[in-house]
Amino acid sequence: MCRCIYYAATVIALLITNNNNNNNIDDLMHNNNNNNNENSGNDDEDAKKQKNRVVSENKNNDSYNLLLTKIKSIKKAADPKQPLLLSLERYGWDSKVNAWRRFLIARNGDVAAATKMMTAHTTWKHKTFPIDISDKNVQNVIQSKSVCEIDVPKNDLPPTVYVNFAKLQELDSHEGVVKAFIICTETLLARASDPRFPLTCQFIDLSNVRIASGFRVDILKQVYGAFEPNYPETLSKMVMYPVSKMVASTASMMLNFVNENTRKKFIITDNLEKVCQELGWDKKEVDECGGITQFMHRHEK
Repeated sequence: MCRCIYYAATVIALLITNNNNNNNIDDLMHNNNNNNNENSGNDDEDAKKQKNRVVSENKNNDSYNLLLTKIKSIKKAADPKQPLLLSLERYGWDSKVNAWRRFLIARNGDVAAATKMMTAHTTWKHKTFPIDISDKNVQNVIQSKSVCEIDVPKNDLPPTVYVNFAKLQELDSHEGVVKAFIICTETLLARASDPRFPLTCQFIDLSNVRIASGFRVDILKQVYGAFEPNYPETLSKMVMYPVSKMVASTASMMLNFVNENTRKKFIITDNLEKVCQELGWDKKEVDECGGITQFMHRHEK
């Protein structure tokens, strides 16, 4: 019999797998019999087991000491048939316990609306994943480097998703754009040091793109359609560059489909120094590379 102790967030789940005898389980531990035939269809019994597998904080918030006490008791017993297996876990960035706060903020504290949004997100995940990375359309986007991660060392700001919009518009098909964007975003959010507050930046490189006549806003609409309802409150900022002050108002109007909270995170500029300041890049290195696009090529992954 193996006793596995999991300490996650504010609860301690004490799990047991037992292939032998169910009679040796104390009041804090509950047998999780591997014989599924005996337990199948018994929802009440399963519910009881789940309850007994979790030790919540006591009135003094002393769950950590409770964990240590349990470890000591098992070690003191020194029973070779009941070895101690200790595993520390934490909830992932997209788990409900961490994601709920983001969905609630996105719906301005409306619990019903946030619940509906999260339910729709769960349905979307089941339909969307896993993504076939070998798909031709996805590969076209990835290989063209029109959507990729920017890895800039010694940068304390959230990681950046780079979008080369000129290359994106040159692709024969845009069917893989959203999937490639999701892959890149998921990869960066999964690396968040604090899964409660996963964030990314987005840099839209508009070099050689004419806003007035050559800007395919429909591509951004497709990406936004997947991003807004499924990754709420994960955008730190989105920088669009270069966009002249004269054209900036036009660009803002073209992005009127974006909700107000997200638009507040948009930075539309033609000032390279501001771009570097917002994204934590070294302007001197950018100049040495010969420009922003060349700088991106140096750091793209």
